[in-house]
Amino acid sequence: MKLYLIVLLSFFSQYALCQNSGVLKGTVIGQDNKPLEKATVSLLMQQDSAVLSYSLTNDKGEFNLVKLPTNKNLILYISHVNSSNHHQNILLQPDEKKQLDTIKLGGKLLDEVVISVDPPVRMNKDTLEYNTDFFKTRPNANAEELLKQLPGLQINMDGTIYYEGKEVSQVKVNGKDFFSSDLRIATRNLDASLIKTVQVYRDKGESKKIVEDEEKLPITINLKFKKDFLNASFGKLYGSAGTRGRYEAGGLVNTFQDTLQLSFIGFGNNINRESFDYNELNQHAGLGRAENYGFGDFGGRNYNGKANDMAIGFNLNNDWGKKSKLNVMYMLKYKKEEGQNSGNQTSLYDNIEQFNENSYNTNNKSLAHNINTLFRHRMDTTAYFEFTPKFSISNNDGNSNSWMKTYTNDKVLNTSTDSSTTDQYNINYSHSFYIEKQLHKNHIINFRNSSNINKIESGEIGNHLTAIFQNPIPNASLFEDKFKKQKSSSSNTHLGYNNKSIEKLNFDFYISHNMENRSPTESLHYNRDSTGVIHGDQFENSYRVKSQYYISGIRFFWKPFKKLAINFGTAYSLRDNQFELFKINERKKTSNGYWLPNINIRYKDFDFSWAKDLQGPSTNRMQTVTDSLNPLMTRLPAFFYENILLQNVRFSFNKYAQKYQFGLYANVDYKDKSEGYKSWRDATTGHYTALAFQAGSTTNYNAYLYGRYNFKSDKDWVFYISQNSSFYTYQQYATINDVDNKMNNLSIHLAQEFSVTWKNLIGLTPKYTYSWSKSMNSVKNNPDFIQSAYVTHKIGVGLNINPIKGFSLETSYSLDNRASGLNDRANYHILNSSLYYTLKNDSQIKLTGFDILNQNRQNYWGTHGNTTYYQNTVTLQQYFLVGYIYKFKITKLKN
Repeated sequence: MKLYLIVLLSFFSQYALCQNSGVLKGTVIGQDNKPLEKATVSLLMQQDSAVLSYSLTNDKGEFNLVKLPTNKNLILYISHVNSSNHHQNILLQPDEKKQLDTIKLGGKLLDEVVISVDPPVRMNKDTLEYNTDFFKTRPNANAEELLKQLPGLQINMDGTIYYEGKEVSQVKVNGKDFFSSDLRIATRNLDASLIKTVQVYRDKGESKKIVEDEEKLPITINLKFKKDFLNASFGKLYGSAGTRGRYEAGGLVNTFQDTLQLSFIGFGNNINRESFDYNELNQHAGLGRAENYGFGDFGGRNYNGKANDMAIGFNLNNDWGKKSKLNVMYMLKYKKEEGQNSGNQTSLYDNIEQFNENSYNTNNKSLAHNINTLFRHRMDTTAYFEFTPKFSISNNDGNSNSWMKTYTNDKVLNTSTDSSTTDQYNINYSHSFYIEKQLHKNHIINFRNSSNINKIESGEIGNHLTAIFQNPIPNASLFEDKFKKQKSSSSNTHLGYNNKSIEKLNFDFYISHNMENRSPTESLHYNRDSTGVIHGDQFENSYRVKSQYYISGIRFFWKPFKKLAINFGTAYSLRDNQFELFKINERKKTSNGYWLPNINIRYKDFDFSWAKDLQGPSTNRMQTVTDSLNPLMTRLPAFFYENILLQNVRFSFNKYAQKYQFGLYANVDYKDKSEGYKSWRDATTGHYTALAFQAGSTTNYNAYLYGRYNFKSDKDWVFYISQNSSFYTYQQYATINDVDNKMNNLSIHLAQEFSVTWKNLIGLTPKYTYSWSKSMNSVKNNPDFIQSAYVTHKIGVGLNINPIKGFSLETSYSLDNRASGLNDRANYHILNSSLYYTLKNDSQIKLTGFDILNQNRQNYWGTHGNTTYYQNTVTLQQYFLVGYIYKFKITKLKN
């Protein structure tokens, strides 16, 4: 298959080079005869004004357009926000490299009235704007289909959007948040015909502070509706039913006015789709919603079993004049999940091989309310505040049952059967309040407070039956009724001062106070071997941790010349920790101070940084008492109080252009302390003893390499190749039967994707992914510790056909070759397809087939210390759906 991809790539590369051999260069100057930076240079087909390419001039006013079609009548269109537009006809001969004379743009007069058409692409200050009149879409097209045609934007089949190689963080509508939890709700459900302008910018927010590194700002897309709409109401309703009782239904209704946006959303399905997105096969055949494990992969995945999801909600935006904005988003979610798991593992203890077989089945229900609110008010041009409270409340209940057997080659060591019911209640509140005041153009003060309060209450009733065959009395029973409470809170108060009075040298001075509290408590009653229910206070793991830390620091921002920026500073942190271990009446306080320097150097496309940071003591695995209730497992007390110092070194190089993008990122993380685990296994009974402890230092490495090259033969053909490579290591201490070991896991992933699109009607995307993982131990020449490696190959092809005589087709096929090196190969083939037919009223009929080859299954494996494991999880089985989609759009024009 790799050979096939190489041959296919070579063919299309040669085709592109033959057809796109023209080069166009030039220099743009302004009315003052000085170079114009960030002038927008667009190249259009004269026949239909379709945009072929665009570029922004550099600081010398230069532009360079390559791979241009030859023997075609073209239009060169140049615009600048402070100048009049320029356009001229262009005709390139094969292999011609044309150098234009210097192009001078005339200035704009304040009282001049010019009636002209907006350019196809222009730079308006720091915002890139696309005029949608130059980008034609089919009738009934959504916003995503429009975005696919815009040069500089890349939309993957999973719906993620990239601008010049960097992922877009959010999509807004008329400058307002639109179900910000999932940008696909906007791109895949808004009608392209409503949109006049697409804006792309790095979101600086409302702050007057100087942004030292704009490359790190989140990228935002804003979809501006046509100005002649007084208001618009639009949306869609859909429903499907199919085999195996599968169904889906939903709707999205929107009402937009000048200052008000109101949207309602609702959906329900039992095909594991978590979000509102009807173009499911754009996610490589629905694998984001059918397998619940990430949108960007081919192949069937489902680590969470089968689920029935329902949700309703609304999104409200309203403006009061130009000073105040309100956003409210509410969602009510219901989920019912079913999971079935089975597996086995092999371990070595004292050179004795132990085997384990297990199965685990769950049924869970959850109901959750979530509300997010944003209120922003600008008092005047120098001051504003922003308040963002969030509130959620959820209830989860479920039941589970499991079975396990442990044995050696000679005998069975133990068996156990467990069943339990759980009920959990969770309430969470958080907010962020920020206020900023510009005292003078060079002096800014700001205040921020963020808080989080969380409360969890859970109850669990369990019954355990155990047989340990080497004991005199092998059979044992245990009933547990456990009630847990956990209260946690955190607060951060920050006061900052920003000074811009020294040219090329700014500095921030700040002080902050932080508080963290965590208090898990338990109440336990148990009945062992039917002897009666008693209070098990000696087994209750209850404690309280309080932390306060104060930070004061200064940070300088120095820019000696345009392409070099140096940020450096230091902070002093004083951290106080208090521990109360209730059951053993132990209290401990620690107080330590730390200097935390940092530096960041950016030169052109290179970025290097080093920083020291502080992390509080790890408390997730704290155990204050010995827990020996379970006859098969004992957990020993574990509590440690030391802070963790971190150091991070990072390097990156990024180069973004219209035709290609390249990125390299490398990172080293060092911790002076880590959390390790000790375990002991009795070779005769299979009894397991565990202990968490504060271990030594760890150093983890990771690197990422990204590359993409865009080919384009003419206005009909678009194709690109991209690759993503990653490398990372993970270290952990694990002592097994008193043998100390430091594990080092190494992983490498290589992914290549090739995409071909014809007239935005047919798209073909083959993809190949290679993964290699290796687990290494510091212990050498010990048969109880296993060093292993395994390789995984994934091959997939996605095919999209947009309406041809009313029919649309979305299909994908994937082959997942899972060669573990520990078990037999477990391949699976997934073929999904969806066929649409568009009726005259723009509604659609749909037929979907999921896992048409009926091959879907989920297996995974790995190694940990001296254990190899293999697990199988239930997934959705083959089904077919027939559905109907109704779309509506009502617009009222201004007089």
